[in-house]
Amino acid sequence: MFSLLPLKENESMTNRISPLLKKETLHILRDPRSLYLAIGLPIVLLILFGLAITFDVRHIPLGIIDLDATFLSRDLASRLRSSEYFDLFYLARDFSDSEKLLDEGKLKIIVVIPSRFSQDLAKGKDTSLQLLVDGSDNNTALVAMGYLLKIIQSFNTKILLEKLNKEGTALLTGMPSLDLNSRVWYNPDLRSKNFIVPGLIAVLMMILAAMLTSLTIAREWETGTMEQLIATPARPHEIVIGKLIPHFFLGFIQLSLVVSIGTFLFKVPFRGNLFLLIFVSALFLVCGLGIGLFISTVAKSQQLAFMLSIIFTLLPSFLLSGFIFPISSMPKIIQFITYLVPAKYFLIVIRGILLKGTGLPAFWSEVLALFLLATLIVLACSKRMKLRLE
Repeated sequence: MFSLLPLKENESMTNRISPLLKKETLHILRDPRSLYLAIGLPIVLLILFGLAITFDVRHIPLGIIDLDATFLSRDLASRLRSSEYFDLFYLARDFSDSEKLLDEGKLKIIVVIPSRFSQDLAKGKDTSLQLLVDGSDNNTALVAMGYLLKIIQSFNTKILLEKLNKEGTALLTGMPSLDLNSRVWYNPDLRSKNFIVPGLIAVLMMILAAMLTSLTIAREWETGTMEQLIATPARPHEIVIGKLIPHFFLGFIQLSLVVSIGTFLFKVPFRGNLFLLIFVSALFLVCGLGIGLFISTVAKSQQLAFMLSIIFTLLPSFLLSGFIFPISSMPKIIQFITYLVPAKYFLIVIRGILLKGTGLPAFWSEVLALFLLATLIVLACSKRMKLRLE
């Protein structure tokens, strides 16, 4: 069994740290199952969440009640049915079963075409459609209404042009027109995976990095080797460095794997500088590993350290990083708390590098914030370690 032998006071810092590095590395290598789990878990979680989480709304169950039953009403129903966003589940001439299907959740939206729909349009009168929407899922309801409005506006434009053509081309000659040409940058296909996967990388790596180091000091107390650590002349900051470096390399392997999975499996573009991503990822990993190590100096049991690492990384990284919910819409006090969440800054950087190809001048403030947080966290670990050793 490897033991940490006392070192002479006048030995160099490197000589004092190297036994700690060796000891921590052996702890990692002696448990191959935990090592395989540490490497495989981020891959499994990224694939699972990457496939499960999506903002793309497709196959919305649609019902159409056509009270008019004319050529125009059937044309509108055909446009709705042929859309890639809707699946026509119900088509009827009355309201007989529509409300029941809406209550049971078999329909998400019902379009009611009034009885005088064609006649009013032919006479140039304003007419209206009724939309019955299941608002229990507000996100799907809002997206579905947006899709419907787009289809109805296209149909309305077609009717207007046909009417103008019938009344003569002279009316069209002097009529001003507005042509809108849109171009989407950075994510031209509007794929939600391009938004979600970089966010998942930031959230998962913060959680897993903290989990890697949250058990280190607590394990020393449980196994009774803390006394050997105290007996060595290694200073608190040297112990912190000795604990962080082996897990830093393991965390970097994890991060490299999940970034590769994101770019190759989920087809997330990589437009930026690889070396800049490596540099910023190193700062982010130090933040995550430092948080886990600080938790480990507080808790004397591995079980408590593990639970605390989940609480202090999962919730802030998922809720307060801007991964799902925009920070600008949060209350001011919550926005202030987000400045302490490292995943917030890394999320901006990784999306900028992968999707936009931007360089350091575009997010130097986020990189500076990560550097300051990493420095403060390591200093806090050293201070806490000194108190524990004393």
